[in-house]
Amino acid sequence: MNPAFAVASGIAALLGLVCLWFWKKYRDETALMAATPTSRACDVATLAPGTVAEVKGTIRCGRPLTGEFSKQACVYSKSEVERQEVRWKDGKRETHYVTERSTERHAPFYVEDASGRVPVHGEGASVEAVQVYNENANTTAESVVSTVLSLASQGSSERRYKESILALDIPVYVLGTVLDGGVIGAAPRGAKIKEFLITYKSEEERTRSSTRTAIVLLIIGLVLFVAAAASLVAAFKYP
Repeated sequence: MNPAFAVASGIAALLGLVCLWFWKKYRDETALMAATPTSRACDVATLAPGTVAEVKGTIRCGRPLTGEFSKQACVYSKSEVERQEVRWKDGKRETHYVTERSTERHAPFYVEDASGRVPVHGEGASVEAVQVYNENANTTAESVVSTVLSLASQGSSERRYKESILALDIPVYVLGTVLDGGVIGAAPRGAKIKEFLITYKSEEERTRSSTRTAIVLLIIGLVLFVAAAASLVAAFKYP
């Protein structure tokens, strides 16, 4: 057996399995969204704890967070600092960014519709937020001293600062589990269905994007399995 082809076959098969795992995740998500009726905010408190529920409305919050970089009021913030690294490969200069720090913060909030409000605790959710900040170090408040130190220690002075948030008073779609007190949040340990999604997109927009992603992942996964099979045949054919 040719070891190079055998290794290539194993890697392709492993990547194919990863694609299929994510394909199933997105497929299950869209199926759950379709099967879950939209609840009015005032009715969530009447549902039994452990029930999967979806609500649509507007974000309200009396004690919001402040975005780390954007300084905007929000109920969710994901801020990232990326450092530019320069490497030389075969005499060519290659530049890429690596993540130095990634921070997520949540504030309890309400989803308000025409019937009232339902509280949401977002910790543990898969959050789809709006990017509101994307700047490099040349346009941030980073000091000259820290830039010089960065040059000396990392070989690069440039950093990129990114932030995505869920701002106040914007439409939101929430799919999660009803907890004690009529709160929507993450499913407890041992729950059969653990899906917890918060997105600024409508249910229809999220369904379309998830369906497209699932199809692409399925195609890539099948191509990788074909490549794995071809490499395995080659491994025996050209020992």
